[in-house]
Amino acid sequence: MLVGLLNFLFWFFLLSYILKFLGRYIFPVLLKRYVKKKQSQFNQQFNHQQDTTVDEGKVTIKTKSKKSKSDNIDMGDYVDFEEVDD
Repeated sequence: MLVGLLNFLFWFFLLSYILKFLGRYIFPVLLKRYVKKKQSQFNQQFNHQQDTTVDEGKVTIKTKSKKSKSDNIDMGDYVDFEEVDD
């Protein structure tokens, strides 16, 4: 009984010390590295978005491709409805 209690206390304090060490020294370093990585990705996306802006006065026309009738077959049946006032 006493041996089991001492064994539990030993492992409890050992694990708590390890977690305390990780929390103070290892996790902040990993968190800083993660934040820098995400910040650089954001900056790359932001700079790419600014590079692709359209010049003032330049006109561009984008058209959608026409859908064939075969595309509408997969849509299902159209059901007409009437709105009922309560």
